[in-house]
Amino acid sequence: MQINNIQVVDRHNRPGVLQKVALRSFFINDGAYQDPYAISSVSIFKLSSNTSPSTVLNDDNVIDPTVASAIILMNFANSSVLPTNAIFNASNYTGTMPNASGIFRLATGQYAVVLDGTLANLSGVYEGTAIPNTASTVTNYIDVWTVKMTANSDYTVYINEFKLHDDTLFTTTEPIIFTTSNKLRNKHVKLGSKVDLTISTEFNIGNKNIDDPIKNIFKDSVLVNPSIQIVKLNDDYTLPARVTVSAFANTSAYTDTTSDNTMIFNWDTNALYTLPSVLNGTFGPLTGAYQIQVKYSVLNQTIYSDYLNLIIN
Repeated sequence: MQINNIQVVDRHNRPGVLQKVALRSFFINDGAYQDPYAISSVSIFKLSSNTSPSTVLNDDNVIDPTVASAIILMNFANSSVLPTNAIFNASNYTGTMPNASGIFRLATGQYAVVLDGTLANLSGVYEGTAIPNTASTVTNYIDVWTVKMTANSDYTVYINEFKLHDDTLFTTTEPIIFTTSNKLRNKHVKLGSKVDLTISTEFNIGNKNIDDPIKNIFKDSVLVNPSIQIVKLNDDYTLPARVTVSAFANTSAYTDTTSDNTMIFNWDTNALYTLPSVLNGTFGPLTGAYQIQVKYSVLNQTIYSDYLNLIIN
């Protein structure tokens, strides 16, 4: 995935200690993504630090500063706690200090910090004290989000888990032979809908001599640089047979990947009305047959999927 056109590794993509690791949190209220009223900080601890009796939380279920000051590994915060402030804009992320220690709004209800193991001077501030990043070992961690959901509510914490790996680097005695297959879960979409196009990926390792632990790595998220192309199909011979709706280059920054190699692209079909080919009459009817194709990289290969059919009605 990308933040401000900078490539980062999602927490589910087997991140290593020397990578830019995006720690995202999605805030949902009554079935809809919702921006919190305030985000005070995102604090990194070892998972083992949050087990009794050494929990990082106090009786009020917020971070206990008397405990955290000794065991906190990194703290992310902005100069304002209000996500409406421009300091939260993802365009501020440059991958360099001091912006690298900020909290960034990626979309409504979606926020991220980047734990950057490539940045030697990554540091934050906790309770007025500078905290250099020390989350640099292979272990399990938690990211603790201190958040106020509404103006009249109290601060509370949301705790997520992630792991930094060292087995992203491995060796084999022969090239890995693999095949992939993709399946579009959406078959029919109503015109006017805004939907997540969801494309699953299955891996098959063809080497008999590859150990199961290496094969299992491919069950996690291993594909990178995903993008999607959407094409409209026309039967009318007076119209172009194929009209591009979105090209790979237009979607690469917006195509997401889950922990099981499923790609997601949020498509607002209302945007079809504004396409130049629609306005000049060469697009054809908005309803009808479309084709989806995904593109992604695995190891030294760039994969284009088969065409996946979709009907808008």
